[in-house]
Amino acid sequence: MPQAQFDLISMADIARLAGQSRATVGNWKSRNPEDFPPERGRGSRGPLYDRAEVTAWLEATNRLDKRSAEVAAVWHLADQLRDGMRTEDTMPLLLLLLALRAKAPGSEWQRIQEAEPNELATTLRTSADALFPFAEEVIPQGHLPAQSVARAIATLSSLDRSRVGAMADALLEQAAKALDHRGGEFLSPPSVRRLVVSIADPTGTVYNPAAGVGQLVIDAAANATSKPVHLVGQEINRRTWAMAQLNLAIHDVEADVALGDVFGDDHFPQLLADRVISVPPWGQKLPLADVLTEDPRWVWGEPGPNDGNAAWVQHCLAHLADGGRAVLVLPNGALFESGRAGRIRQRIVKAGLLDAVLALPPGLFAWTALPCAVLVFTKGRPNVGGKPAPTLMVDLTESTSEQGGRSSTLDSDLIDEVAELYRRWVGGQQPTAEYAAVAAFDDLAANDFVIDPGRYLSVAHVWLDIDEATLTRSELADRLVSLTEASRDADAKLQAILGARR
Repeated sequence: MPQAQFDLISMADIARLAGQSRATVGNWKSRNPEDFPPERGRGSRGPLYDRAEVTAWLEATNRLDKRSAEVAAVWHLADQLRDGMRTEDTMPLLLLLLALRAKAPGSEWQRIQEAEPNELATTLRTSADALFPFAEEVIPQGHLPAQSVARAIATLSSLDRSRVGAMADALLEQAAKALDHRGGEFLSPPSVRRLVVSIADPTGTVYNPAAGVGQLVIDAAANATSKPVHLVGQEINRRTWAMAQLNLAIHDVEADVALGDVFGDDHFPQLLADRVISVPPWGQKLPLADVLTEDPRWVWGEPGPNDGNAAWVQHCLAHLADGGRAVLVLPNGALFESGRAGRIRQRIVKAGLLDAVLALPPGLFAWTALPCAVLVFTKGRPNVGGKPAPTLMVDLTESTSEQGGRSSTLDSDLIDEVAELYRRWVGGQQPTAEYAAVAAFDDLAANDFVIDPGRYLSVAHVWLDIDEATLTRSELADRLVSLTEASRDADAKLQAILGARR
């Protein structure tokens, strides 16, 4: 069949239609070689497929992205811009264009639209600088692909201005998948953020010391249980900080997000927040460890140069008010690190601060396959029987998607269920879910203060039923007698065969 009869698309186009990464689509193809749509041509970047066949296959397998037209358009714009720019430059530039679309006066946006190709870069910079003094941080240095940028501006002009926030969210989600291992650490998946915010229950003053592009701060504002809520944060990377400012502006969220290193230049040293929420850098080195040897934040021990996880936990606890709650997402290593980090974890547990640990399935973050966990700390928990209060342990590592199998996201229903389970835990109710257990202080001490939920669930759900156990024992005893007799018969036959051969 001639290629002209097909509307041919690439693997990257299929990934966009599915709302997934190219690697994920490649996995689908390798696992379903007979089911996956057939190649209908070849391009400079690899095989090509018929759009209609691909769309039908995605719909049949429930993999077609159900996003709005505006969101789909933004994804397409990002693909177009990447033809002439690096992904690392495409994302912040498109975020700036979205911010201008949302905040620029109509006349100013029209001036950008009508700029000649040779004047577009200058016009864009002038308009951006007037609204956002930090705009130079996100505009790529050097030549801008004028035609691609002009097409992006024209497309944005045709879209609903009230949907700019949803477009920005979609852009950042796509960027996390596209950047992969090349710098997506400052982007957090929506389902993880939703879980963190649901557990945190934002109220009063909310602090994020590793703000990234402001996604968690924005989610906290949207889900705050008391209004107004005071949002505070800090971000170390200048360009990421500038993108956070744009993202906050797009979503009409007011927040005081400072620029700087929280360890060497804490902008809010006296802050005591009602809630601390963060997905800090994992396994971060602490080059300033020697300088910070007498830092007042190190209440439970001085972290070494390789103890970044322990340093982040202590920094967050130092900024937590009495009765406050901190919700952090850290790699699984933080649950069982030894050395200084292990001793710090032990002291924090002995202080009764560890309220809950939620082990998450691997593959949630596009930039790493490392499994991670949500650690929940609460200041002011009362002792139980003269010992630190117990810890809720939740193991979600085997969570599956609605279609079955491992998922790269947490299902909404599961998030709601876990959030309700935690609320009941705070209210004094014991967990009944199969994936939850309670670890008393003595249990934690017996396990050398390793706080991996899997250790405590393996024991917690051995339910004893005397009648059932008696019946099982009887059945096993009968089976043993039968096997013993069969073994004796086999031995006799073997002896007879060997005797005959002699």
